Amino acid sequence: MYGQTTNVVKLLKESGLRVTPQREAILQFLMDYHGHATVDDIYQSVHPTFPSMSVSTVYNTVKNFAQLGLVKEITVGDGPSRFDINVKPHHHLVCIQCGALIDFYMEEQPKFQLPPEATGFEIEDYHVEVKGICPACREKSTNQ
Repeated sequence: MYGQTTNVVKLLKESGLRVTPQREAILQFLMDYHGHATVDDIYQSVHPTFPSMSVSTVYNTVKNFAQLGLVKEITVGDGPSRFDINVKPHHHLVCIQCGALIDFYMEEQPKFQLPPEATGFEIEDYHVEVKGICPACREKSTNQ
């Protein structure tokens, strides 16, 4: 744990953020979380330690982390934003039944040919989202 906490403090300092116990706890949660956390997931985890911390504080903190490149914000459909500590280029498989979000990587990133009406548009980032039914949901439906 000490090494991880030191890493969190280092990340916060390198990003130019003041190190606070709340920011440490939120970033540590995201580093330990295996998945794509919502603000509510984070809040439920850190609230027992910081009972005076509000949901809006968590929201503002992770949005700030996203702006600084510490995490990536992911929006899927109408659902809540999710935050991914994995900021390396990757894409997502999305289960249309349970909402599971699974990382996947492509060895070669596709090259996009922009339509003529997008002249002058500079691509900064893109995200491939593949929708389908995850193995767990497929198994549930075959067992019913």
